[in-house]
Amino acid sequence: MGIMGSPMALNLIKAGCDVTVWNRTKSKCDPLVGLGAKYKSSPEEVTATCDLTFAMLADPESAIDVACGKNGAVFGISSGKGYVDVSTVDAASSILISKQIKDTGALFLEVTSRYTKKLLLS
Repeated sequence: MGIMGSPMALNLIKAGCDVTVWNRTKSKCDPLVGLGAKYKSSPEEVTATCDLTFAMLADPESAIDVACGKNGAVFGISSGKGYVDVSTVDAASSILISKQIKDTGALFLEVTSRYTKKLLLS
């Protein structure tokens, strides 16, 4: 729940959406929980209970860990669900996360790397 995640979650709450939050630092979720968001204790729990999950992490290592590491998103997500990665990652990291998510039958959308911009422009 950093610079991007907190405002996005807040806007979704204000719009009446059902929002579930998680952060490596739990206290960063507290203001949003106070406004009605639900809290889950791992990315796995978030993806198990939500149809659409947004991930916003500052570096490739964190993005990979949250998606694929212990209690990562891939362990809770399944077919019919979606994972939108708005993290700051390189092409190789995005491809790795995409493969892991897609192998579960879920959909994957990555929207920030130079790799995606190239794909969108070609």
